[in-house]
Amino acid sequence: MEKKEEVQEAGTEELAEELSQMDIKVKVNRFDSVASVDETDAIKIGKHQLFASHQHHHVKHVEFDEEIVKPSPEGDLTAEETIMKNMVTIDHGDVYKSAYPKRGLCLIIENDMFSTNLGLSKRKGSSIDRMLMIKTFTRLEFEVRVYQNLSSKDIERALEKASLEDHSKHEMFAVVILSHGNEGILYGYDSAYPAHKIWEPFTADKCASLIGKPKMFFLQACQGSKMDHGVPVKASHGRTSTDSFASYRTPLHADFLLAHSTVAGYYSWRNTVQGSWFIQVLGSALLTNYADQDVLTILSKVAKVVATEYESNSSRTEFNNKKQIPFIYSTLTNKLFIQPK
Repeated sequence: MEKKEEVQEAGTEELAEELSQMDIKVKVNRFDSVASVDETDAIKIGKHQLFASHQHHHVKHVEFDEEIVKPSPEGDLTAEETIMKNMVTIDHGDVYKSAYPKRGLCLIIENDMFSTNLGLSKRKGSSIDRMLMIKTFTRLEFEVRVYQNLSSKDIERALEKASLEDHSKHEMFAVVILSHGNEGILYGYDSAYPAHKIWEPFTADKCASLIGKPKMFFLQACQGSKMDHGVPVKASHGRTSTDSFASYRTPLHADFLLAHSTVAGYYSWRNTVQGSWFIQVLGSALLTNYADQDVLTILSKVAKVVATEYESNSSRTEFNNKKQIPFIYSTLTNKLFIQPK
C-alpha cells in the first residue's frame, strides 16, 4: 500500500484532489486483455476514518459531481462481460459426476450414552434416528458403517481410518453425527472432542481420493442454549428434549456440505419417542425425493417442514411451544444428485 502524501485539513478542492490520488491497488489477472486493478472503497483521511461509527472528529464536506450511469443494451456486452457471462452460465455440466462404480461410504456415529463423570443425560429416542439413517443411506446405495458410543479417541481414529482409504471408485462421502456437544465440541462416550475433527480428515490436502467429490455431513445437535419462540402451530406428541451444541469452525475448502439441525446459538429438538425432528424429516425427504431432486433442493424442503410443522411439547413449561429451523453450510461447486445407479 502506498500513500503519495499526508492529507491535511484543506479546502474542498484540495481534499477532493487528494481523495482521487489515494488508492490501495492489487493487480489481478482475471482478464488478460485489460490491465485492471482492485481498489478499496474505505479510505482514511488524516485523523478521520470513514465508516468508523465511534469516531466523532469533524470531517469537511466534499462535494462530487453526480454521475448518471445509463445501462447498456443487454446485447451490447464488452469483452469482459462476455467472458463473465460464459463463466456463470449454468449448463448440464454443472453437476457432480456419477460415473463411478460405487456410491461411497456413509459413517453413522451415534452417542446416546455417556460416562457418568460427564453429567450428560441419555439421548432417548436416538436409536430411532440411527435406524432411519441406516435405512436411508442403505437405500441410497452407500456402504454404511455404524459406530455406537465410542470414546472420543476412537471416533477420531474411525474418521482418520476412513480418510486414509482409497475413495477413487467412490462417487461421494457422508457422515451422520448424533450426539451431545457444547461450545465447539462434540462428545464421545468419555470426553469431548473438537467438532472440526469430524471433517478435517477429508479436506483436499488430507484425502486426495475425495478431491472434487461431494462430502456431506449431517449433524443432529444443538448450537447453543437459546430457544426460538416462533409462531404457535400444532404441537407434536410425546416429551421433547435437546442436544447441547455450540458454534464451531467450518471448513474453508470446496465440495463440503454441512447440514445442521438448527442455526447457531439455538437448541435442536429431539422427541424421546419419535426421534429428532431434523433427522426424521431428513430421512423421509431423502427417501421420497432422491430419484429426481438435487440434495440442496431436498434440504430446503427439510428446512420448510421442520420450521412449519414442528413445535416442542415438553413437561417443562420453559421448554414448551418452541420452534426450530435447520441451517445449511455449503461449499459445493456443482449440483449434487444421489440418483439410483
